[in-house]
Amino acid sequence: MLGAGAIGLWVGADWGAALIGRAERLAPLRADGLRLSGDGVERHLPADALTFAGPEALGDCDLIALAVKATSLEGAIAEIHAQAQPETPILCLLNGLAPVRDLKAAFPAREVLAGMVPFNVVWRGPAHLHRSSAGVVAVEDTAVTQGLAGRETILRSDMVPLQYGKLLLNLINPINALSGLGLREMLSHRAWRRIYAAVLDEAMGVYDAANVPWIRAGPIPPRLAVRLLALPDAVFTRTLLPLQKIDPNSITSMAADLETGRPTEIDILNGEIVALADAPDRAAPRNATLVRLIHAAEAGGRRVWTAKDLGRELGL
Repeated sequence: MLGAGAIGLWVGADWGAALIGRAERLAPLRADGLRLSGDGVERHLPADALTFAGPEALGDCDLIALAVKATSLEGAIAEIHAQAQPETPILCLLNGLAPVRDLKAAFPAREVLAGMVPFNVVWRGPAHLHRSSAGVVAVEDTAVTQGLAGRETILRSDMVPLQYGKLLLNLINPINALSGLGLREMLSHRAWRRIYAAVLDEAMGVYDAANVPWIRAGPIPPRLAVRLLALPDAVFTRTLLPLQKIDPNSITSMAADLETGRPTEIDILNGEIVALADAPDRAAPRNATLVRLIHAAEAGGRRVWTAKDLGRELGL
């Protein structure tokens, strides 16, 4: 597992993978092991149950699972070029579709497989990971991934349509990042849900115009979700919000990145919709506005918006 951050550690621990990550992140785990909690999980893996490794381990493995942030992909590609055998396949667990394309361009002779992690994982302490939403990891079904199938991982033959479906879920990330609220709190207010519904509806219109094949990746069909997001707060929070199994303290990874001053993944998420809309017969002004606002926030501009102000900025 190259990229043993929150997602990489959670998935890598389940798979029994050798964990390659930043020394300062792995040091507490070497001492205390790893505690996992959330979504019905409560367990502690002692340090001797985990396998820690350096980049040189890439030269002696059957599969490289990649879970770095998209903003760190260039460095990971250089590490693989330097350390891995030329025939070792890569399984990409990054958000969006651009990372798989970039990996295939960087390694044209190597098998590059797609994977998808639908849930959020957050740090609750130096050696404590908490899963704050539901879902099952999906990976491309090939001979080299057969051994990964289990309780938290399924094999799929339709990963590209599934990735496009997952991208629709990720379009909420910049909205949550600009709201300054927890994800569950934000979704409890119709004013914020209205914004997500508009961005989601625009993206599906772009998919339709561009003939993009996609399938549902979450618990509610996205076209139905656009209508359900408009329900009164009391109805939505009592009947539909519990289906998401969102932890009260959960925020999106983009919100966490903005809070800590890290570059975000906006260009591979809403930016993907903007790129698909680059044709005379389709447009994505709302997604393009979110890309602009996140880049402005990264550069020190306005960080927190009200639903009223953001809705006005998006033309709602």
